[in-house]
Amino acid sequence: MKTIIKSAIDLFCAAGIIYGNYASAKDLTLATGRQGGSQYPITVALAQVIEGLESVGSVTLKPGGGTSNVAAVGMGQAELAITLSPSAVSGLKGEKPYKNSMPNITQLFTLHGFKITTLVPAGSSITNFRDLAGKRVSIGPNGWTINTLAKKILAMEGVTINAETLKPGDAVQQMKDGNLDAIINTPSDLYAPFLDLASSREIRLVPLNSNIQDKLIAENDSFYLSDWPADPGAYPKLKNSVTTVSYPNIIIANRDVISEEMGYQITKQVVENFESIASSEKSLAVLKLSDLSIQVGIPLHPGSKRYFSERGWL
Repeated sequence: MKTIIKSAIDLFCAAGIIYGNYASAKDLTLATGRQGGSQYPITVALAQVIEGLESVGSVTLKPGGGTSNVAAVGMGQAELAITLSPSAVSGLKGEKPYKNSMPNITQLFTLHGFKITTLVPAGSSITNFRDLAGKRVSIGPNGWTINTLAKKILAMEGVTINAETLKPGDAVQQMKDGNLDAIINTPSDLYAPFLDLASSREIRLVPLNSNIQDKLIAENDSFYLSDWPADPGAYPKLKNSVTTVSYPNIIIANRDVISEEMGYQITKQVVENFESIASSEKSLAVLKLSDLSIQVGIPLHPGSKRYFSERGWL
């Protein structure tokens, strides 16, 4: 009889522990990019890895874009988001296009870099940004980081264009059809729409003026210089490469909602399972694990900071 009672108590306690763990698991929302872009599959892989934590229930992906994702975290509409570092820095400071500062934004970790590029047909007369005046130029959809950056750079140059807010694939098709003079975008080193364009049309890169590069880097701690593309041979009909302003994709978190312990657990889980995440985007495969700790001008989440310090990366 005692054995039966003890077994029943043990079973009840075990069920209570399981229920307690389940009840305390926190559901999260992760603001992501559009389907078809590189951000989306990365966040799918991230969500699957993060859901492996006992402290996390489900991770729901919320469609958005680089600029709008920062607002989603800052305004409490998402606990986590993928975005580009300049958008996060602007959101933290309350710079345009944001009306107010969002001091609850923190960086969990850094991902791969994006690089400002301007593509034109190889035979185009456009050789610098000022030559874009009056031209038909795609600057990406409203709400995307490149849209905001392109407007800023054009304003710095005092240039007015006929702006098209096209998605990358649509912009590439318009250039193929001869209906677009230039495309301003921020591709990673292996970017499918530009690989497609460079396989079918001879194209050329228009460099940023050096004074504009210097100003952008001076204004934003997340910017640095690098070459695009890293492997020119990957783009068969691209005539040149350029040194340009670059910045990374990052994961941000609302520090008022994501506790230090949860931030620590998420960061640890991502680092220890990064190989599965890297399989979602070729550009991630070139990263060293310590690159995830690179700081980009916004505060590290306390949990991430603790984990990176334990690894000796800070």
